[in-house]
Amino acid sequence: MKLFFYRHRFYFLPFMIIWAALSFLQLLFTQNYIILHVNHFWSPFADVFFKWITFVGDGAFILIVGLLTILYSYRLGMKIIVSYAITGIFVQFLKRMVFAEIYRPPKVLSALLPKLHKVEGVDLHYFNSFPSGHTTAAFALFTILALECKSPVLKVLLLLPPLLVAYSRMYLLAHFLGDVYLGAFLGISFSVIVYFYLNQFWQSQSNPRLGGGLMKYL
Repeated sequence: MKLFFYRHRFYFLPFMIIWAALSFLQLLFTQNYIILHVNHFWSPFADVFFKWITFVGDGAFILIVGLLTILYSYRLGMKIIVSYAITGIFVQFLKRMVFAEIYRPPKVLSALLPKLHKVEGVDLHYFNSFPSGHTTAAFALFTILALECKSPVLKVLLLLPPLLVAYSRMYLLAHFLGDVYLGAFLGISFSVIVYFYLNQFWQSQSNPRLGGGLMKYL
């Protein structure tokens, strides 16, 4: 396992540095303070950008990517879909069964809500805040892609989209930092487990169909 993390250090090391910095940030400031600070720095461009980038963590987007990938690489597509399915089920269990009483920013900051910046066309939600499903899904997807990628530069770049999704969830008043903080950790953790064990499973198989995608059968 140590060799595995060393091989993919260009993805994991930057994430660990960012995650540690965010851990320290949450020791210094409250969740309310952080989300209000994020809300203060807005712009018309950021409104449009984060309104759309957040869909990268949407379940429909992940499934479409997974299904399209299966056409060209069965194994990679299945890794994407399985990692998303496991993380999605686990996150929904946490949201609805364990942390159902943890509210989203519009509920917690209801007294300040009229003064806060809100992005036009984005619906505000009040319940099931912890953890962030979009963030978890985005990190699940891009972790799988990063583990498949051999280029160190691309591994680093593949960390950017899920980080933007995580920030978008705070920018859109959908989640607190703590929600996306745990979501990122869950997305990476489950994807590593899925990637590692599916690879072990496929190494024990001799079916040549598993080596390519479905396009060659269409």
